[in-house]
Amino acid sequence: MMTYLPLIIAAIVSVVLVPVVISIARRFAMMDVPDARKVHSAPTPRIGGIAIFAGGAIAIALTLLYRYLVNDPVSPATFRSLCAIGGGAFFVFLVGLVDDVRTVSSRYKLVALIGAATTVCGSGVVLSGFVFGGQVMVDFHWAEWLVTVVWLIGVSVAIGFIDGLDGLAGSLTLLSAIVVSVVLVSAGALGAAILPLALCGALIGFLIYNWHPAKTFMGDCGSMTIGFLLASSIVLANAEAGTMRGFVLPSLAISVPLLEAGLTMFRRRYLQRRSMFAAERGHIHHRLLDRGFTHPQAVVTLMLVSALAVGIGLISLSFNGWASLGGLALLVPLLWGTFQLAGSVRTDEMLHALRSKRELDRTKTRYRSTFEDMQLEFDRVKNFSGWWDAVCQSAERLDFVRLHLKMPASEGRDRDMVWETDSGLLALCERMHASIPVVVTLGDGPTASVAVEIAARDSMESAGERLALFARLMTEYSIAHQRQQERLARSRMASAGVSRREYADDPVCREASGGPFGGLRVALVHDFLYTSGGAERVVEQLINVFPQCDLFALFDFLPESKRGFLRDKPVTTSLIQRLPFASTKHRAYLPLMPIAIEQLDVSRYDLVISSSYVAAKGVITGPDQLHVCYCHSPVRYAWDLQHQYMQEAGLGFGPKGLLARWILHYIRNWDVRTSLGVDHFIANSQFVARRIRKVYRRESDVIHPPVNTDKFEVNESPRDDFYLVNGRMVPYKRTDLIVNAFRQMPDRKLVVIGEGPGFEEVRQLAGPNVTLLGYQEDEVLVDHMQRAKALIFAAEEDFGIVPVEALSCGTPVIAFGKGGATETVVDGESGVLFHEQTEESLVDAVDRFETLSDAGHFDADELHRRSLEFSEERFTTEITSAVQQWVDEKWSGGGHAAAAKIAAPVEGKELGSGELPEAELAPK
Repeated sequence: MMTYLPLIIAAIVSVVLVPVVISIARRFAMMDVPDARKVHSAPTPRIGGIAIFAGGAIAIALTLLYRYLVNDPVSPATFRSLCAIGGGAFFVFLVGLVDDVRTVSSRYKLVALIGAATTVCGSGVVLSGFVFGGQVMVDFHWAEWLVTVVWLIGVSVAIGFIDGLDGLAGSLTLLSAIVVSVVLVSAGALGAAILPLALCGALIGFLIYNWHPAKTFMGDCGSMTIGFLLASSIVLANAEAGTMRGFVLPSLAISVPLLEAGLTMFRRRYLQRRSMFAAERGHIHHRLLDRGFTHPQAVVTLMLVSALAVGIGLISLSFNGWASLGGLALLVPLLWGTFQLAGSVRTDEMLHALRSKRELDRTKTRYRSTFEDMQLEFDRVKNFSGWWDAVCQSAERLDFVRLHLKMPASEGRDRDMVWETDSGLLALCERMHASIPVVVTLGDGPTASVAVEIAARDSMESAGERLALFARLMTEYSIAHQRQQERLARSRMASAGVSRREYADDPVCREASGGPFGGLRVALVHDFLYTSGGAERVVEQLINVFPQCDLFALFDFLPESKRGFLRDKPVTTSLIQRLPFASTKHRAYLPLMPIAIEQLDVSRYDLVISSSYVAAKGVITGPDQLHVCYCHSPVRYAWDLQHQYMQEAGLGFGPKGLLARWILHYIRNWDVRTSLGVDHFIANSQFVARRIRKVYRRESDVIHPPVNTDKFEVNESPRDDFYLVNGRMVPYKRTDLIVNAFRQMPDRKLVVIGEGPGFEEVRQLAGPNVTLLGYQEDEVLVDHMQRAKALIFAAEEDFGIVPVEALSCGTPVIAFGKGGATETVVDGESGVLFHEQTEESLVDAVDRFETLSDAGHFDADELHRRSLEFSEERFTTEITSAVQQWVDEKWSGGGHAAAAKIAAPVEGKELGSGELPEAELAPK
């Protein structure tokens, strides 16, 4: 009685639990919904595997406990094996359950099976070898783990594949588990027999509800788990009862699922050319239904075949040695006939698929070799003529029939270049037609297109693969890429002092050059992108000047709503992008910023523009590159504002303060050293230019940052009775000072627009005459600027765009008289300056402003005209002029002089078929 205790317990638990599981599945909508691939017609609960696993697990646990209580415990080795198998099965069960509820990729399920199988092997449950009749032995030696893992996974997958009809997977697994149980009990291995007996009981209880028409399905949590448990039981039986009885007989009971799994993978891999784990409706049970079998008839048929296979195995037991294996030869006609009956085996079709796959592999290898040869050929191309020759050679070697390259021209007429094959055989066969875009210039600009006709004499699949290879060549070696190679060659020649002839480049590239710098590969490096402020407005205008540029930054967490100025350009970021909390705590990564910016690779660019106020100028450039830095400021908190920042952060000379000072010392050293890698500095104000001279010992050109003066205009309506503050609430902006000053002027109103870390502190300081609006859209900001009596600006800013925006609205400015504001606000003409960052000084400035305002000193139209001196148009003109001069100096005698010729019109006849634009590069 004790021998069959796990079977009885498992059956009872399973019978009781299945209705509960069905109720849960219905309540939480865990249903298998019919579709074109499935054979059931109504939504059915799909997590019945829970009852199977629970029944088996409870039965094993109670049996082990009972045997322990009656002083008949299993051996330690068996207990260890059962625990390892149970743990692995539990993991497989959980993954299957997740798949039933939310769907898990086949790849992850395979990984789960590998992990579970490895756990079993680690406990010593392995297929160490096969012994037949005591005479034939196969020892797996070092491969025993590999063989075991493959076996466990193979059976689990096979049971999953066959689980397509009501009761089919459960019945076949039950048959095999019965065989394993009988074998182990007969061999006296009662401890090992607990596992298959519990599996038998759990399946018996489940099949009561799973027989057609099924009230529930076992799902992947059931099929994967019972397959894994069955395979593990067979491994145990192989060690306890020998190979023929312990391994071969149980395997014959699942010979149909095993063979079906092999044929399914072959069919999907070679006939359907799809993933071997992609679901479809071609299994043997589907074929039987298509042949007119009912559900029960199909299941009974496959059960009878499996039982006959076990019978053949029993007959083979009467033979010894090789003869026992010879008896198994009867399985071949049995299984082959069954699959032929179902239509799952089509010998001619399978052989044809193998031959086709072999031929496709050969042609794929040949064309792949051609592709790699052409990559080398394109690398050797020196001019456009050579590029077109390489394109034509690629088409010929990839068995194309015709190419038609259309290149856009400014006159509105496309320039056509045509190639056709000389092979009459290819010209007569079927063709595939496609059009491939070819990038002509980096960034925004026209694109060419190549219309191709591909010979499809072998198969459409082969033609498609050749098209993909050719498209890769056109992507990797586009016209834009060729122009880049020409520029690099000219740069090398110019730096080497080699004199050469003037050249004439192709007109399409001239027209698509994208302005005076279209002949250069440009990298734009910004510190980081997380908000949209003054520095980002500079980036926006730099993109306008260099539309072909590629963007780089330490990190990019800019919200989608603020990314418009980037023009959908991708941003290459550093390792900081992937660090935890970088989006909210990026300041904590300041010590990493120097090394992070140095890892951004800009070596393939001619011109590097850095927009820097922290680290961007530290990007590494070479002697053949031109590095221009638009410096918003040397790192403020590392230089003249260090003590102010440390005080505001509450960092004295404790451990944190000393660490911060050491980090800033390191930043200062790095900041000075990397200034040597900049060829030319542009400062955003005279104030910053003095900083650059002081810190870096470098001179700089001053180009004030751009202000969108078009967005602001003077409103002729009378001014409202309030002062305005606009900006991020960070310590150096001194919004707190302004609010405190207005607490001393309760009869004067203040409106504060902006957000930032200091918002809550400012809110607590605000009196009843102060209104905090937080962040506002541009429309609201402009409206307040137009209506305000004056803008108040208390920061020691490097430049200060907000005061210029106020002037553009005709609004005077009350500003702290230090820093960039002194270059935009003229005391007594466009506003009032106060010279101490104190509340008293600001109050005096407001009083003086009202006196001047009442006297009519501030004319709105004159203030607006003053703001136009800082417009976007002025910025782009000055930037273009400065960089143009430095480019000419860098590549005098050929570099950019040649690039300038690209943009110049060239007289010549129109390109037609077979006429190629030349570009002489080699000296003569």
